[in-house]
Amino acid sequence: MVLSGDYMHLRCSAHIINLIVKDGLAAVDVNVSAIRNAICYVRSNTTRLRSFELRVDSGKLTRGSLPLDCKTRWNSTYLMLSKALEFRVAFNKMEAEDRQYNDYFLEFDNGIKRIGPPEMVDWKAIERLVRFFVIFYNSTLVVSSSTSLNSFKCYGEIVTIEKNLIGLTNSLDLDLKAKAEEMVKKFDKYWDGMRNINKMLIVATVFDPRKKMQFAKMCFEKLYGKDTTDAKEMSQSVMIVLCDMFKEYSARFGPGLGVEASQPTQAASFGSQEQTTDERIDLIDDFGYERMDCMYEELVELIEVREAQDELETYLKESVVNPRTMLGVEFDVLSWWKVHYSKFPILAKIARDVLAMQVSSVASESAFSTSGRIINPHRSCLTHYMIEVLMCSEQWMKADMRGSEGRVVTMEQIQSEFEYEDKLNREFDSQATQEE
Repeated sequence: MVLSGDYMHLRCSAHIINLIVKDGLAAVDVNVSAIRNAICYVRSNTTRLRSFELRVDSGKLTRGSLPLDCKTRWNSTYLMLSKALEFRVAFNKMEAEDRQYNDYFLEFDNGIKRIGPPEMVDWKAIERLVRFFVIFYNSTLVVSSSTSLNSFKCYGEIVTIEKNLIGLTNSLDLDLKAKAEEMVKKFDKYWDGMRNINKMLIVATVFDPRKKMQFAKMCFEKLYGKDTTDAKEMSQSVMIVLCDMFKEYSARFGPGLGVEASQPTQAASFGSQEQTTDERIDLIDDFGYERMDCMYEELVELIEVREAQDELETYLKESVVNPRTMLGVEFDVLSWWKVHYSKFPILAKIARDVLAMQVSSVASESAFSTSGRIINPHRSCLTHYMIEVLMCSEQWMKADMRGSEGRVVTMEQIQSEFEYEDKLNREFDSQATQEE
């Protein structure tokens, strides 16, 4: 394992955000229900909708759709509440002018009086909630993306959330301040403190050629202050991890990684000269006899080693990439490393592994769920290929353990077990399909 597996455990970013949002929603459940019931009334039939539109026009508001949320998906609740705030004046007019609207809230639903209509307290609570939701909503869209590379974006989203929550703790609104302080505590608790966060999340940002260490340093300064001891310590700790990884990959792949393909050709073209040099007599040790060609070969070897050591330093010292991409087209980090593989061969291999990290264990459609995750064996969010990877990893770990006991496990045995498990999975899927 890379770096002895010290950075293998990575917490699910989307799940942490979901936990914080879920706690925030529970505190204002009554306020949300009041506005949800008001929207249900407006959307229930065309007569009520027409009455609402009259209030929108009289309030000089711009007409627009009024969505209803799905109670178990907080992103839809956020979109519903943010839209409802735009029509706050119209809802107040409905309460003041529409008798049927007020009678609707006097009715009982399942033996309980319907909550509402929304009052000043409800609107204030929702305003505060939306200010929090917009922070978490945008970040969840980034970290839960399952069709694009997002490992190098995750740390930036974490710092964005932390910085905005800290900013809200300085609010003059005492209720908003108290809520922000509560969320900051939970955020630090779930991440085990920003200083103890998995450093691989920060390392991933370094392998974005548009950011390198500049972005990480900026984040440290925003969190801990410019030129503070904490900011410097964080920068040093990230550099230590980068250097350790570079040394380990250099030891594995060697300094001649970028010229492997050209070596056989050179050996073949100079094969006749090697026969004459084999007959040469070297007396360096006994008589101080030195040859310039031998000294140059040693110098070339030293330069290769030095260049390999300076590869990380060169990458970090070069200016950040500022690509001009078309509108709507995202910069392809992996393609950049593929193009610059010959210049940074060892770093390219590190980037390939680091950028492949999965920062969220839930798919984008599950990231906003507040109802708890229920895994259906017939419709699992794990794809067939993801299951294969998990099985393969388990088999490799078992093989490593067996090897330490003195028994040899071949890849053919692992493959046969793998195929057998795959066969069982296909039979199970077929049976499940027939039952459906």
